[in-house]
Amino acid sequence: MVHPDINNHFRDQDIAFQTNLLALNAGGEAARAGEAGRGFAVVASEVRALAQRSSETAQQIKNLIGGNSQHVARGVKLVGETGEVLTANTDRVSHTSTLMSEMAAAATEQPLSLAEINICVGELDRATQQIAAMVESADAASQSLRSQAAALNDMVSRFNITQNKRTVENWRVA
Repeated sequence: MVHPDINNHFRDQDIAFQTNLLALNAGGEAARAGEAGRGFAVVASEVRALAQRSSETAQQIKNLIGGNSQHVARGVKLVGETGEVLTANTDRVSHTSTLMSEMAAAATEQPLSLAEINICVGELDRATQQIAAMVESADAASQSLRSQAAALNDMVSRFNITQNKRTVENWRVA
């Protein structure tokens, strides 16, 4: 959309062009008037020069406005791109915040899990100690039985069982 002042500026350029034409016509009329139109010719010449400067200035302003319009368009484009980048950065920050929250939750859960693991390791240690104690007790009982069996074997070997072999064998079966 073109700003209303810019439209007025272009009208001013048209006015400068028309003023220049009028000054040229006035100069021609002053030349025809001869000596009487000489003062009028000077004024017409000054008006023509002023109209020419106005026209040049209007052209310069038009060029500046065109250049500024391009700068503004580029600025608008950059602002749009900046908005997109800021939106993307906001999304990334939000995602990072979510990850940090998840990490904090995991860090909170980790000591609880470690405590549970420590309890399980303690229970395994107690069970291992009990099993070791039972193995030692069974080993001691086994050694005791071995020594008792050896003593019993020694006692039995003292008996003369050759005559009563059938009686002893019957006794073992029974």
